[in-house]
Amino acid sequence: MTDEVAALVLRDNYEQATALGNARSQAHSLLPVHRRMLTTLEQSGQLNRELEALPTDKELAARHEAGEGLTAPEFAVLLAYVKISLERQVLADVLVDEAWTNDVLARYFPTPLRERYAARMAGHRLRREIISTALVNEVVNRGGTSFVFRAMEESGASAADVIRAYVVVRDIYGLPDLWAAAEQLDNEVPTPAQTLVYLETRRLLDRAVRWLVSNRRSPIDVAGEIARLRPGVEALLAQLPTVVIGVERRSLESHVTTLAERGIPEQLADAISRVVYGFGMLDILETARATGHDATEVAKVYFVISERFQIDVLLSHISRLPRGDRWQTLARMALRYDLYAALAGLTAEVLQSTPASAAPEDRLAEWEQVNAASMARTGNAMGNVEEAPADLAALSVLLRQIRTLVKTSSAV
Repeated sequence: MTDEVAALVLRDNYEQATALGNARSQAHSLLPVHRRMLTTLEQSGQLNRELEALPTDKELAARHEAGEGLTAPEFAVLLAYVKISLERQVLADVLVDEAWTNDVLARYFPTPLRERYAARMAGHRLRREIISTALVNEVVNRGGTSFVFRAMEESGASAADVIRAYVVVRDIYGLPDLWAAAEQLDNEVPTPAQTLVYLETRRLLDRAVRWLVSNRRSPIDVAGEIARLRPGVEALLAQLPTVVIGVERRSLESHVTTLAERGIPEQLADAISRVVYGFGMLDILETARATGHDATEVAKVYFVISERFQIDVLLSHISRLPRGDRWQTLARMALRYDLYAALAGLTAEVLQSTPASAAPEDRLAEWEQVNAASMARTGNAMGNVEEAPADLAALSVLLRQIRTLVKTSSAV
């Protein structure tokens, strides 16, 4: 087993080195989060900044002003402490005793052991520790140093439920295939191109994980959610370029072109773009389940409404909001998810009040005619969305107008 054990060790080193490289690319933009992480670890007695030669808050503030962040050696220290802290939290949870983790345990061992002793692995004395170590390593390496911290901070979920949600999102969106494709580009494309693949998939991870922990009871049923969501997500991702319309279709196509220009092969660029723009699949599937309509039918209406209310423009405005502290970050997240919820609510209203035989555009037009007075008030209040300032006050008002439409039409 020597060669395979060596390969497993080198694999772990490879993934951790990749994680550190990815962290450096976001060192400045995520510095406020890294500062909060250091403070939290310090206040809980898990970290001594002076002992580890980590910068003070004053030094971090100066770096942020200078457009800098943590250095690679500092990230290495933080990465280690984050993993240690998360392993303690996971070990204290029932997650490591759930049936789906048996596969995590088996994958930890070399092939000969899996083949000969699979039936005895569940009785391993360090089973819980092995599972927690393997899961934490993967989640932090793939999601990023601050991934679990930010998800917990913004949603109130436990570390264990964030990890459960990560596994669900990873599997239903087929992210391992994208990561493997990126790794195959070693020494063939510039490293920044590979890093971009990882960072793009993290955008989906960040949003979808928060969606799951906010829309599902704790503890999340990992196996059940994968079985429930994966077929629908796979089918909708395949149809995505044909169901998105207008600005969003052009944005999707432009995204593919941009990634290709950065050195990512076009087929991989297309797959990544579908995943990034496929976050809405979760709301579409949820709406389909709640209304009893076919998922493709829901998707077509969903994207017609999205185009009509310039949801893509509003999301771009939200992405430009500052996230210098925890409250700014929470405000961004609240706006984003409230906007998606309003879009899903409008989709359900149109589906329930118009004939399925009509074209999606005609269904929306019929719904608008019935709700003409509300539409007029909303249109007057919203004005030109593209010219609206990208600040919290303006976006809160715009979102309120869209949400008012859902309430008004529900009351009709």
